[in-house]
Amino acid sequence: MKSLESGANMPSVNLVRTGPRGGDPVILIHPAGLDLTYWSAQIEALSVHHDVIVFDLPGHGRTPGVPQDWTIAKAAEVLEQVALSTGSDRVRLVGLSVGGIIAQKLAITRPELVSALVLIDTAAAFTDEGRAGMRKRAAAARSGGMAAVLDSTLERWFMPRTIARRPDLIERVTRTLLADDPAIHGAMWDMISALDLVSELHRVDCPTLIVVGEHDPSSPPAAARIMRDHIRGARMHVVDGASHMAPLERPVIVNELLLEFLSRSELPGQAA
Repeated sequence: MKSLESGANMPSVNLVRTGPRGGDPVILIHPAGLDLTYWSAQIEALSVHHDVIVFDLPGHGRTPGVPQDWTIAKAAEVLEQVALSTGSDRVRLVGLSVGGIIAQKLAITRPELVSALVLIDTAAAFTDEGRAGMRKRAAAARSGGMAAVLDSTLERWFMPRTIARRPDLIERVTRTLLADDPAIHGAMWDMISALDLVSELHRVDCPTLIVVGEHDPSSPPAAARIMRDHIRGARMHVVDGASHMAPLERPVIVNELLLEFLSRSELPGQAA
């Protein structure tokens, strides 16, 4: 573990780095409510040949945070800080759910810093119904604590088959979510409910892979197609039998997609 110290207005970021140095580092950005350890299957697969960095978002894992940290601009600044700390001129970003939102924002605002982008189970905008649901979720977390949003979160994130067959995974996620700060969780959902990056996606200037679970109710394939259609040259893959946490439900398939994409993105002049 390493703590990345930052300025007065930025949290000290807990991060882990592994794998061989050389080439553009790969930064994995976790979803709301979880932490860097949930990338374990991807770290194991990618770190054989890639320089891999994972970190805890503000208010998650071992990175301190407060609700005021959660604007999209501030979240992207934290990611930028991590990217600049690598010592490399460019990085490759892999973001899951809210991690994908933050990755999009940095690729839009600092395109020269991002050499490849993977967006997993995420979106650039949401329907009015979806936004209302997010605001309701934020209010429920603030008023009733994390227990008030636990069951609905698990139902959105995982297929019924996963919930039945992987009680170990569900127990681990449950413990992590219940330990989260409801005020931070609520602030994140308020941030996400106001998101609309679609008109800015044309600024993304790197090979992009979009991965979405076949049954993802939060960021469905229709939302993934919007990103694909607005990012020049983007590819899209639908993961069968997965909901909103494809890297946890179908790690073998997701890892294969990541390895193939990242290997191609390393080749000079090679579109992924």
